[in-house]
Amino acid sequence: MIAFSDREKLVVILGAAFLVVFFGYQLVIAPVFEKRQTLTQVLHRKQAALDEMVLLQQQYASVSSVFDNRAHALTNREKGFSLFAFLDSQAQQSGVKTNVAYMQPFSKEIEKSSYSLETVKFKLADVYLKELVNFLHRIASSENAVTITSLSLNKTGVNKEKLDAIIEAQTLMIKETS
Repeated sequence: MIAFSDREKLVVILGAAFLVVFFGYQLVIAPVFEKRQTLTQVLHRKQAALDEMVLLQQQYASVSSVFDNRAHALTNREKGFSLFAFLDSQAQQSGVKTNVAYMQPFSKEIEKSSYSLETVKFKLADVYLKELVNFLHRIASSENAVTITSLSLNKTGVNKEKLDAIIEAQTLMIKETS
């Protein structure tokens, strides 16, 4: 056997201790910290996904509530409801019936659904803003689930105090079962 001096023994012991500490850190401690950091990142991603899911659930509940209210309005409408007749009636009641230049009804069947989409496009000519607002308010606030989907306004008249309005309104209609 080779005899080592005290100094050489100390260097070998320090070298061995350094190697044990170095490999201990590389093989045990560093992977633990890396794993912890990875788990923290995964936790943050999962938390963000959970927050997004909660937000989507709230949006779904809101949309579902609106849809339920619309479905309730559709089923509670009077029998024989017609969008054309409803708009004509509202025009009469708000005093803009004489300003109606034209009314064009359209109907579209919705595939794989028990609903059809009824649309009426109409023009009001030379109407005052107050009368137009009254008319639009009557439509929007009715419990017949009628929606104004398009509104185009142009100033008209000698002093530009009147409006020409092209309006498109629509509603879902429950298909008649035969």
